[in-house]
Amino acid sequence: MKNFRRTALASLINLTLAGVTDVYAADTEALERRIRELESRLEKLDHAGGVTNAPAVQPSPEVQKLNQKVNTLERKLEVQDETTTGFFNKLPKFEAGTGGFKISSSDDKHQLRIRGAVQTDGRFFTDDHGDKITDRFELKQARVWIEGRLWNDLYYKIMPDFAASNILPDAYLDYAYLRSASLAVGKMKTPLSLERLQGDSDGTFLERAFPTYLASNRDVGVMLHGEFGKPGYKAEYGGIHDFRNFFSYQVGVFNGAGDDGSLDKDAKDTNDDKEFDGRIWAHPFQHTGYSWLEGLGLGIAGSVSSPKNLALSSQSTPLGRTKFLDYTQTFNGALAPVADGDSYRIYPQMYWYSGPFGVMGEYVLSSQHLKGTSITGDPLTIKQNNKAWQILASYVVTGEDNTFQGVKPIQAFNPLEGKWGALQLVARYTELDVDNKTFLLIDPNKSATHASAWTVGFNWYLNNNALIRADYEQVTFKGGASNGGDRPRESAFGTRFQLAF
Repeated sequence: MKNFRRTALASLINLTLAGVTDVYAADTEALERRIRELESRLEKLDHAGGVTNAPAVQPSPEVQKLNQKVNTLERKLEVQDETTTGFFNKLPKFEAGTGGFKISSSDDKHQLRIRGAVQTDGRFFTDDHGDKITDRFELKQARVWIEGRLWNDLYYKIMPDFAASNILPDAYLDYAYLRSASLAVGKMKTPLSLERLQGDSDGTFLERAFPTYLASNRDVGVMLHGEFGKPGYKAEYGGIHDFRNFFSYQVGVFNGAGDDGSLDKDAKDTNDDKEFDGRIWAHPFQHTGYSWLEGLGLGIAGSVSSPKNLALSSQSTPLGRTKFLDYTQTFNGALAPVADGDSYRIYPQMYWYSGPFGVMGEYVLSSQHLKGTSITGDPLTIKQNNKAWQILASYVVTGEDNTFQGVKPIQAFNPLEGKWGALQLVARYTELDVDNKTFLLIDPNKSATHASAWTVGFNWYLNNNALIRADYEQVTFKGGASNGGDRPRESAFGTRFQLAF
């Protein structure tokens, strides 16, 4: 009972003192008398045997009011803390680094990434044999683009190129709600040439090989695509052209841009006939434990179309970019031939990357009907079957991993600390064979029927963003000169400084 009395007395004193501290403080002597009276009553109860159910001490109105104020303030602080926490949780996240500048929502469902690339080239020629090929410096690319996603599944990319006034390489949306069946619409690379599908800043050489130029560069259309992980593994989003997963496919319907077309943002489709493109790709040894085979990729692509009066793009040498197949060089000033009728392409393709070593190859058979004017001035339609192939190899001397997406240096260039970046040596051989029937429509003395080129060079990766390339190439021809002779050999040396982020 003594413990009860002390507890009750202490509670009363605390409540009384709380009242004292309020603006309504009572007289000290009156409080003391009140306390003594309460103590006397408690002692009498104690001597009388105590009570089992002592009445609860009721706090004064002043204390109740004070408690109410404290409770109100505590709730306001809780609400303010909840509001502040909610505000900070909704703030976007900002990142800046070697991958560009990225803004993401707090839940990562929305993302915007700003990227860019600049390529400045120098090209110098020997063995031009009076063809008046000009040594030159040129701005190859100057691109700033945005890409990202909305609502977690709607991806987008808009990429203009300021190096040319009328070029919009990419502008598309990709709804990837299902990894197995995503839908891309807009302007994009067509799923044909393997080397074309390699990133424009990730290539092995300054310029792509002959097979690339028998496929369209970009085209406008709609494409269904999907990627699948190896059984037991989840598929990742790999973009509209996937090179990450175990298996992927692309099937698209496009306007039909023809060979090496069309970067022109104002290009318009002129007829109802469309081009159907398809491609399948697989990494058959992915996640097998055979590390030296996991980087092997195999695929095949193709197209079917039936264009009407589609203009033809001339073919040029890979590095020098000089014309050797010119469809405008007709007989007696006739109009240039056009593609008109059934057309198809077949593209078997592969790559293999293992450690510092890499190899890539592809072949293409391109068949199309050409309509033009013969040497006698009569209308003539022919079936043209062109063939091209390439094989390239690369080796990273400094030991970094070689990949289809380029090389990431272990150490960034810093010569004062003995760091030199990464060095990759490269070599390539490529050929293009033009169907002889083509020269029933164009002058064989001004266009070659065959071209073969070998190229060697190096890529010096200063860091993840800066790169210096240097290539030397020789191209030999069959035909293309007066009286049935061969066009003179072309030798070219090219350099590039590239910055991409």
